[in-house]
Amino acid sequence: MKTSKVFTNPTILKILDYYKNLWALSYAIGIAHWDLETYMPPKGVGARGEALGRLSTIRQKLFLNKDFVSLIHKSQKINNLTDEEKAVVRMLTRSLKFYEKLPSKFIEEFENLTNKSTVVWREAKAKNDFKLFKPYLTKIFNSNCKMADYLGYVNSPYDALLDQYEEGLTTKYVENFFLEIKNPLKNLLSKIMNAKPARIATQSVAGGYDKQKMSELNDKILKYFWGEYGQNFRLDTSTHPFTTSFSKSDTRITTWYHDRDFARSLLATIHEFGHALYDLQSADELEMTSIAGGSSLIIHESQSRFWENFMGRSESFIDKFLSDMQLAVHSSQLTVDSVYTYFNKVSPGLLRVEADEVTYHFHIMLRFEIEKEVIEGRLEVRDLREIWNAKMKDYLGITPENDSEGVLQDIHWSGGSVGYFPTYSLGTFLGAQWADQMKVGPLQTRPLEGPTFVKLWLRNHIHKFGSTYTLVDLLKKNGMKFDPKVNLKYLQEKYSKIYNF
Repeated sequence: MKTSKVFTNPTILKILDYYKNLWALSYAIGIAHWDLETYMPPKGVGARGEALGRLSTIRQKLFLNKDFVSLIHKSQKINNLTDEEKAVVRMLTRSLKFYEKLPSKFIEEFENLTNKSTVVWREAKAKNDFKLFKPYLTKIFNSNCKMADYLGYVNSPYDALLDQYEEGLTTKYVENFFLEIKNPLKNLLSKIMNAKPARIATQSVAGGYDKQKMSELNDKILKYFWGEYGQNFRLDTSTHPFTTSFSKSDTRITTWYHDRDFARSLLATIHEFGHALYDLQSADELEMTSIAGGSSLIIHESQSRFWENFMGRSESFIDKFLSDMQLAVHSSQLTVDSVYTYFNKVSPGLLRVEADEVTYHFHIMLRFEIEKEVIEGRLEVRDLREIWNAKMKDYLGITPENDSEGVLQDIHWSGGSVGYFPTYSLGTFLGAQWADQMKVGPLQTRPLEGPTFVKLWLRNHIHKFGSTYTLVDLLKKNGMKFDPKVNLKYLQEKYSKIYNF
């Protein structure tokens, strides 16, 4: 590991040396989690959950080693640290709070519960049976309520959970954000629904496709995006797409394949690549430290959503891979126009991961409201299916016909992640700001002719810093502040052209 350039303080160097033990354990835990989602046989869940539960408490004990804790406390009083050294102290202080406040028994039981729940959720989703998953989901929400109590909060217990995914994020901030964007998005959606698209998509875009050809297309896209694809980066299949990074030399993503609509697989692959790239382009000096890769979920989701929306849905990208798309769907009728129109079609749908750029945020508002109400004690898990369906009807005018397209569609709750969802919308809006800074996209002066410029810009302005800066500080470093109006303007201008209003 290279540390001489940015890590020079003797106390910090001692901290980093000990931290390698924690990194190594997290590396092994990460592989076990990845295998759980990809290749582990279902009956292995019991032993895997037990093993991961015990490993999580071992990590807590390693972290709470009195000499290591003493070094962290000592580092908090040191002046003249580099930005990276300050970040190490900041991130370890956050982790110290977590491990000091949560009982080891709770951590072990929570880990065991979520690993079992993931497998049960997978079965429940396949069977469209919320009742099968409900007992586990009840325990997960109850455990998150306990976690909030252990961690502490000022206004809402949901604040403590949001903070786990985005440092300093609060319920009030998310509420104000959604309040600012809700009516503009409703008005835009209304205009779109009452307009006719300027271009018409061919039905074959959404039809069946050759899964082998689609797999080859995904590989080709990732090779185009990342020349070392297959060397330090790979793609697999899972029930729900995700990204995990063990190091810069081993980052993995997954996608999925359905009977129809190749766009689901393609855009999921590109979305996850955005996450992977953040870790792949983190500075070498940060490897095996607490600030390697991105920790801010809003920044992370701004990367994935940027690649999905500004690259994957762009005309230049579609033109680049049109012949491969034609092979996948066995249709020479596909054109750049028809695929572009389809990829950017706005229509209320049941699934968040398939949602267009306009309706996507109503899916997130729904989840945010549900999580907040459950955690604050105003909603019971047993009522989630009915509440979910009612909110879908209210926001998008549609109702799920089964549980897998409704309350069971996301993997997040089965993994214990309560408080994650708001970062998707916040990240999406931030992604539009990165595009605005780069001057790339359908309404900008620089066409998306290839990934080279984009990757270099993102590395120099975001990725190389890893977790050195908080979201607010990273924006300041780039001469920016979070501004939802940028994305609202982009959506208005883009879709007024597509829908001719």
